[in-house]
Amino acid sequence: MGKITSRQTEIPYSAERMLQRLTALWGLTEAGLGGVIHSLRIPFTGIVVGSTAIILITLIAHVGRKRPRAILHAMAVVLIIKAGVSPHTPIPAYIAVIFQGCMAAVLFRYLPGIRWPAMLLGLLGLIEGVSQKFITMTLVYGKSVWEAIDLIGAKLSDQWGLDIGLDHASAWLIGIFIVYYGIGGVITGWLAGSIPLKVDELLRSHHPISPAIPVNAAPDLPPKTRRRWPLRRLLPALLILFMILGVYGWLYADTPLHSRAFYILARTLLVLGGWFFLLGPCVRKWIQRLQKRKSMRYSEAVAQAMTLMPQLRKMAGPAWAETAAAPRAVRWYRFLIRWVVYSIALDAE
Repeated sequence: MGKITSRQTEIPYSAERMLQRLTALWGLTEAGLGGVIHSLRIPFTGIVVGSTAIILITLIAHVGRKRPRAILHAMAVVLIIKAGVSPHTPIPAYIAVIFQGCMAAVLFRYLPGIRWPAMLLGLLGLIEGVSQKFITMTLVYGKSVWEAIDLIGAKLSDQWGLDIGLDHASAWLIGIFIVYYGIGGVITGWLAGSIPLKVDELLRSHHPISPAIPVNAAPDLPPKTRRRWPLRRLLPALLILFMILGVYGWLYADTPLHSRAFYILARTLLVLGGWFFLLGPCVRKWIQRLQKRKSMRYSEAVAQAMTLMPQLRKMAGPAWAETAAAPRAVRWYRFLIRWVVYSIALDAE
C-alpha cells in the first residue's frame, strides 16, 4: 500500500503503517489499558476505556481507504489479541468490541464524513456498554435487584418525608446512568471527529515526532496483567447480593417480603454458579477454538500488533507527562493525540 494520497500527501507515513499502529493501540486498549489508566491515576476509568476505543476506531476509519473492511479487519485482530492476552475476560467485553466494530463499519459505510458517524458511534457505543451492565444484573438477580432499590428509596422517602418519586429509585438510577453515558458518548463522538485532523497536523509537522521525555524516564507502567483468582470477579456480584438480602431479610424482617430472601439467595447463587463454572467456560472454549481458526488468517497482523504493544505502552508515560500543564478536563484528549502520534512515528525495533 502506498503513501496516503486521498488526504495530505505530505504525511510521511503510509496508510498501512498507520492502520497497523492504530490496530495495536486498539488491542492495547482492550487488553491492558485499564492498567495504564490505573498507573497514570486517570479518573472515570469506564468511560475513558470505552471512549478511547471509539476514538481509535474513528482514526482507523479516517485512515482506511475502504472503511468497513479496515474496521472489521482491525476488530478481528483485536478480538484475537484480547482472547490471547486476557483469556478470562468476561463475555460481555467481547460483545462490546463486536458491537463497536460492526456498528462502526455500518455507520462509516453509509454516513458521509467523519464527525457525524463518530458522534453516533460514541453515543451508541457508550450506551450499549452501560446497558450491558443493567441487562447482566437483571439476568443474574432477576427483578429483585430493582425491587430492592425501589424499597430502599421508598423507605428513605418515608423516613425523610420526601415526595419526589423515590419509590421508583431504580428507574431514576437507570435514567441517570444512561443520560450520563449518553452525554459522555456525544462528547466522545465530537472529539473523535476532530482528533484525526489534529493527528494529521502533528504528523505533517517539520519538528521531530518523538517524545520530549526519554522513554526510560517515563513513569513505570504495570507489567502484563497476572492471572487473577477467578472467584475474585465474583466479589462485586456477591456485594450486590448481600445488599438485596439485607433489604429483604433485615430491613423488612417483619413483613411478608422477608421470605423472599431465601428464594433470591438460591436463585442468584444458581445463576452465578452456572455463569462462572458452566456457561462461561463453554463460551471461552468456543472463543479459543474460533481464535485458533481466525488466527491463521490474521496471524501476521496479530503478530505485528503483539510485537508493537509493549513499545506503544511505553509511549503512554511520556505523552502523559508532557500534558501535565493541560487543564484536567482536556488532559486525556491531548494525551491521546500525543500517544497516537508517538505510536505512529515510533520506529519499531
